[in-house]
Amino acid sequence: MRAIERMQAVFGGRTPDRTPFVPSIYEHGAALLERTPSVVARDAALMAEAAVAAYETYSHDLVTVGIDVYNVEAEALGCSVKYEDTSTAVPGVVSHPLAGQDSLDPDAIDVSGSADSGNRLSLVADACDRVMTAIGNDVWVYACMGGPFSQAVELRGFENLLMDMLTAPQQVHALMRRTSEFSLRHASNLSRCGVGINIYESWATLPLIDPGIFEQFVVPYERTIIEALRADFATPPPAIIMGGNVSELIRFFIQSGASLIAADYNADFTHIRKALEQHDSDIVVRGCADPKMIERAEWAGVQRALSVLAEKSRGMARFVWGCGCVSYSTSPADVLHFRRMCMDQDR
Repeated sequence: MRAIERMQAVFGGRTPDRTPFVPSIYEHGAALLERTPSVVARDAALMAEAAVAAYETYSHDLVTVGIDVYNVEAEALGCSVKYEDTSTAVPGVVSHPLAGQDSLDPDAIDVSGSADSGNRLSLVADACDRVMTAIGNDVWVYACMGGPFSQAVELRGFENLLMDMLTAPQQVHALMRRTSEFSLRHASNLSRCGVGINIYESWATLPLIDPGIFEQFVVPYERTIIEALRADFATPPPAIIMGGNVSELIRFFIQSGASLIAADYNADFTHIRKALEQHDSDIVVRGCADPKMIERAEWAGVQRALSVLAEKSRGMARFVWGCGCVSYSTSPADVLHFRRMCMDQDR
């Protein structure tokens, strides 16, 4: 099977020739080019080259386009991002434009996000176009996008937004509607390139927030975006990517319409599988090893995690191997070793 056929089989609930390998490659792609993340993140040609280089190196079954995956949308909405062209550090948000408000005013944010306003929205679309031209016939390609809740956190600041949820929940919902409107417009532009959409919501993980907050302030807005993308585009189905304890949130992922979630070896797979079966859900679960262990070549620990995941996922057609974000400094040889370990698992 080609990679694209393998993923189509898994998402269709059919058994592929082998379990797909889907590591999280972002800034690590810049390392493969021997460039820094800040340089590659601001150049469409280099961003595309990094994604293609990763595919040529690791032969993974789903390719992502992006370097600093949480910054592009926040930057377009007014957050300042610090770039260090000579550093291997990932660019980061350094200002929160709504943080200084005594009372949250969502209308202070311009969500028009025009492609010619000096942001990187069109740059990412350009990179996606290039990757699709290069390898899109062979492998599914996904664009990376910070989700509407994580955008709201970057705009207001995490502690401020938590307090707003208690004292001014309607204003938080108003902000979420604005970030969701912006997200859907951006995701639609990316989808026109033929790519799928990974929505990243690490600010919505447990225990940073609780399930009640997730249900009220995350699920409705993710569902709006995902339903629109599924209705309007025949692209690979949208995914929600976040860490933390996804077991307690599985019913919310089902409600959102997400097609893929990430779960580590500590996840309660019995609960996840029961929920997916009860709701006849087509969600694919990515079983994730710890990328820090891969970086440190702690293979005994990686093997324990993979063995647990293999046992917990036995009989699941909708399952893929993966890991969290592969660091810039992780050796390509170690990523390849991790790939071989995944391929050797009996599930």
